[in-house]
Amino acid sequence: MYQRIAAILPKSFVNWIQSELDFVGIKVDERQFAGFVVSFGIGLSIAVAINLQVFLELAFPIGFFGTLIVFVGGMLFWINSVAENKGKFVERILPDALQLIASNIKAGMTAERALMASARPEFGPLSEEFKNASKKVFAGTPFDTALLEIATKIKSPLLKRTIWLLTQGIKSGGEIADLLLQIGSDLREENAIKDEIQGNVSIYVLMIFVAAAFGSPLLFGMSSIVVGTLSEQMDNVDLSPEKLAEMQTQSRVGNIIGVPTASITEEFVVFFSTISLLVISVFASLTLGAISSGKEKDGIKYIPVLILMTITIFFVIRIFIGGAIGSLGMM
Repeated sequence: MYQRIAAILPKSFVNWIQSELDFVGIKVDERQFAGFVVSFGIGLSIAVAINLQVFLELAFPIGFFGTLIVFVGGMLFWINSVAENKGKFVERILPDALQLIASNIKAGMTAERALMASARPEFGPLSEEFKNASKKVFAGTPFDTALLEIATKIKSPLLKRTIWLLTQGIKSGGEIADLLLQIGSDLREENAIKDEIQGNVSIYVLMIFVAAAFGSPLLFGMSSIVVGTLSEQMDNVDLSPEKLAEMQTQSRVGNIIGVPTASITEEFVVFFSTISLLVISVFASLTLGAISSGKEKDGIKYIPVLILMTITIFFVIRIFIGGAIGSLGMM
């Protein structure tokens, strides 16, 4: 059934799922996985949409499509995040792994045996790929071909570029140990530069986080209290048609702009502030991801934290300032 459902999905989408599953290391048929995610997402979305319509009077299409997008998008984002985290870990330990392989080769081992001996547990997923590559070499696969297959199992552009440079050096007749040492040295310098850049932009990340998590709920909270206080005062003002006519005849400003008869309620300001804080949290999180790692999607993990903080601080500010104004009014 799952494969039939996957048959109606775009082929590019199924192929993307296949590559992501390979990066993660999940041994599941990509068509069955795609069909399961879509079918389960549809069933869950129908159930959630019905409950939202019954209890919250939310339109069924909004609840259905909203839940479906969140569930399917969340599953795909989780797989992609696991694959990228695996690649980032490999990029950090890659210089040490290359140095160890070079040391084993200089000690007299053949390239495939040096690769097998370098499969240390601390190298994580890279250790398993070293073992698989060395086994393929023992089985007759060319050394450069086995190396290139490692890059298809780990989602890391840096690893892919490193292996490509290594294979090109091997084809041109270069010394493998020297190539590994030079590439490892270059990777260490690159990682050091990345760390330095990360330290330089950390102040901007902190400023954006503070502005979104504390500044915006503080301002919205204070403005909502001010609007509520003004609304209460306006309710005590005589705004009958006779009084408005008298005010307009006695005030030059009133003759120019008139006196408004409609006012913004405190409930509207609270609703508007809540929606604004949600939007600010989402875009601030995406900005944090773009600044810290160069990818907006890396900031999605900050969205729940920022939303929880901004909404909580917003209502805490309202309670605190409202209580302070109330105590002053009783004096």
